[in-house]
Amino acid sequence: MSVARIPVIMTRPEGSNARFLDAMPVDMRRCVHAVLSPLIEIVQHDAVPNIGARDAVIFTSANGVRFAPEGLGRDAYCVGDATRQAAARMGWSGRCLGETSAGLVDALIAQPPDAKLWHLSGLHTRGAIVEKLAAAGLTARRVPLYDQRLLPLNRDALAVLQADQRVIVPLFSPRTAHQFAQNCPKKATPNLLCLSDAVAEPLHILNSRSLDVAASPNARAMLDGLEKLLARVSLG
Repeated sequence: MSVARIPVIMTRPEGSNARFLDAMPVDMRRCVHAVLSPLIEIVQHDAVPNIGARDAVIFTSANGVRFAPEGLGRDAYCVGDATRQAAARMGWSGRCLGETSAGLVDALIAQPPDAKLWHLSGLHTRGAIVEKLAAAGLTARRVPLYDQRLLPLNRDALAVLQADQRVIVPLFSPRTAHQFAQNCPKKATPNLLCLSDAVAEPLHILNSRSLDVAASPNARAMLDGLEKLLARVSLG
């Protein structure tokens, strides 16, 4: 007897959705009916700056790596190990300096690199990284290489949310969470899983069945949280 799969609405950009689904263990994947509805579209925004041979970069997401030039062995200070791995694949000498922008800033201030820093970011950012580094005496500049354009929930996601059934929605950024809160049908009662407390904040206006926050702000913790939530939801 087959077990009914639980709808999980995937709201990340297209490539990020695919990577998260690919990282699911086989047993978990069998329990999930993935409904792909990206709420953000990643598009190139600005030209790549002329980064010197002795300069270093800051990456707060893999999208920054995607639009950056090849590393050619130059230093890259990264938020999260997934971002570090993406940077390494593009030839950067990547170092993970924490799971959050605050952790990265603290680490750079504690051990300032002898290099000009470029934060290769999206147009919309949080954490005021460059401003905090500059206030501490470091030379840093932010260049937005891509834009994160908001998208509405698509027809498939709306149909699942409007149906009288269990549904799980993992959310990975405050901006995406705010967009989901604005688009979610009023009668919907989703089970929400958030990367952090900051992501959870815009969702308190919703009539959710549950609102969980991952133990750590990374994909591995989100997968662990999803596994526990799937087990809980399947029991009713």
